[in-house]
Amino acid sequence: MSYRPFAIGEVQMHYHDWEPFCVDPLTPELGEEVTLRLRTRAKEGYLILERYGEVERRPLKAVKGGLEITVPMYSSPLRYCFFLSRERCYVSSGGSQGTMPRYDRFFHLLSAPSVPEWAVGAVFYQIFPDRFKNGDPSNEAKAAQWVYEGRPIVKKGWDEPVEPKFGAHQHYGGDLEGIRQELGYLQDLGVEALYLTPILPSPSSHRYDALDYLNTDVRLGGNEAFERLVADLHARGMKIVLDGVFNHIGSAHPDFQKALKDPDSPEAGQFTFHADGTYAAFFGVKTLPKLDYANPLTVERWLDGYHAPVRHWIRKGADGWRLDVAHQIGEGGTDRGNTELLRLIHRNSREENPEAFVFGELFFDTTEKLRQHTLDGSMHYAGFANPVMEWLSGRNVYGWPVQVSTQEVWATLWDHYTALPLQVRQCMYTLLGSHDIPRPLWRLRGDVGKFKLALGLLLSFPGAPGIYYGDEIGLEQANDYDDFVGDPMCRGTFPWDERRWNQEVRSWVRQLIALRKAVPALRRGGLQPLAVSNTLLSFRRIYAGEEVWVYAALEPTVLELPMATDLLAGREVSGRLELQGLGLYRLKR
Repeated sequence: MSYRPFAIGEVQMHYHDWEPFCVDPLTPELGEEVTLRLRTRAKEGYLILERYGEVERRPLKAVKGGLEITVPMYSSPLRYCFFLSRERCYVSSGGSQGTMPRYDRFFHLLSAPSVPEWAVGAVFYQIFPDRFKNGDPSNEAKAAQWVYEGRPIVKKGWDEPVEPKFGAHQHYGGDLEGIRQELGYLQDLGVEALYLTPILPSPSSHRYDALDYLNTDVRLGGNEAFERLVADLHARGMKIVLDGVFNHIGSAHPDFQKALKDPDSPEAGQFTFHADGTYAAFFGVKTLPKLDYANPLTVERWLDGYHAPVRHWIRKGADGWRLDVAHQIGEGGTDRGNTELLRLIHRNSREENPEAFVFGELFFDTTEKLRQHTLDGSMHYAGFANPVMEWLSGRNVYGWPVQVSTQEVWATLWDHYTALPLQVRQCMYTLLGSHDIPRPLWRLRGDVGKFKLALGLLLSFPGAPGIYYGDEIGLEQANDYDDFVGDPMCRGTFPWDERRWNQEVRSWVRQLIALRKAVPALRRGGLQPLAVSNTLLSFRRIYAGEEVWVYAALEPTVLELPMATDLLAGREVSGRLELQGLGLYRLKR
C-alpha cells in the first residue's frame, strides 16, 4: 500500500489549561487570589472576566512564556477568556477567534474543594462482582434458593455462557474475596483504583435493586469481606469507589414494602405514588421505585443523616462514589432539585473523607451539571466512549450503523473537553466499555488492531481512564448472539485460565498504563489539537513544559516530527517516519 504523506502544519500558539504554568494555585479557595497565565508569543492583551453577568477588561502583563494576571477568585466557577491586542483575537476554551465568544465558551475554573489529587489521571478498573472471581464457594447462591420477579434464580457454572432469557436471575458466585485474591494481578496491570458495581444485599445479580443499604451482601462475603478488601487495597496504595444507587431502591426493600401496606406511614412519603395506584420508578421498572427527595425524611435517611448510606460507606473505608443515573436523582418522580442534591452528596462525602472522589453516570451531555460545582467528574460516554467507538466500529451503542469521519470524532472530543471546567477535565471517567454497553472488542468485530488503537486513545487522553474487567485480556460478549444487548451480554465471567487470554492486548495495556504513570504530560497534561486528516487523528498533551504528541493512524501514514522520543519503541526519532496505529512522541525540550 502506498504511504500517504502528512506534514505537521502550524500548531496552535496560544495555550491555557489546568496545569501549574497556567493556573496558580491549581485549586484556589473562593476569595483567594489566583494567577492566570496564557502560554503565548503575544506581548500584550487583556483578561476578559465575566463578573455578575457583565464583562470586565483587565490588562495582562508580559512574563517569560506568555502573559499573566492575578485576580481574586470572585465566584465558582470563575469565567474568563483572553484578548490579544496585536493578534486581534480572543482566546477561549475552544481556541482563538475574532469575535468575542459566548460565556459558555469561556474558561471555567472551580474553587476548592475541587477534585482530589489522587484521582487526577488515575487508572480505574471496573468490576461487576458476580462475574470477576469466586474466591469463597461457601457463600455462593444455590439454584432456586429464592424467587425474583416471579421466577426462581438460576445458579450458573463459571464457564457457562450468560443467556438473555435469564437476565439478572443468573448468579455465578463471584465475590469480594475473589477480588481481594487478585489485587496482585490488578496492581501488576497498573491499576490504581477499583470501581465496583453495587455490593448491597439484593435478589438480582446486578444488585441495583438493593434491600439493605448499610451492609454488604452475604453472597459477596458480607461486611468482613468488604473490610478485608478495603484494608488490603489501602495497604497497596490503591483506592475503591462504590456504586451509589440513590435514585431508586429495590421494591423488596422494607421501606417500600411498608409504604405499600400503609399509605399513611412515614415510609410512604419517601416515594411518589400516583392517583391510579402506580408509582414513580426508574424507567417505569416496577422493581426500582424512585426515591422522592422533596420529603426531608428521604434526604435525611439516604443522603444527609449520620447513618445515611452516603456517609456510612465512606466511613467504612470507601474512597468515593460513582452515582448511578446521577442526573435523575430528584423530587416528585422527576429530576427537580437535582443540582442541589448532587452538591449535598458531594459535600457529605467530603465531610467524611476530604479526599473522596464523587463522579456520576451522566450518559449524555455532562456540561450543565459539571459546571455547577456538583461532582468531580462523570462517566465520559458522550465525550469519549461514544465518538471513539462509533469512529472505529461504524456502529453506535444501540447497534445502528453510523458513519463518523475522523474530523467529526475530533470535533466531538474537543467540544466536550473544552466545555468542561478546567479541573474536571482531568477527572472524567473515560472508558470504552462498561456493564451497560457491549464489549468494545466485540463491537470491533474482533479487530485487535483497532482495539489496541482504541485502548491507546483511552490511555493517552485526558481524564481518569476506566478499564472494564476482562477488556485487558480481550474478553468479548458472553455468547455468540449477534445483538447489541449490553445487559447481560457484556457481563460474562473472567476466564482465569491464562491460555484463554489475549496476551498481546494485555501486554499492550500494561505498557500504556506504565507510560501514563511515568510521563506527567500523559497523566495530567492539557489537550491541544495537532492535525486531523481522513485517516489520522492527532493531538498534543502538555504539562509543565513537557509535551507529548499522540497519533492515531487508521492507515499507513508518513509523519514529519521534530526531535522526539518514541515512547512506545523507546528510541529517539526525528524527520519523516511511517506510522499505522498509535504513536506517542515526547518532544525534546
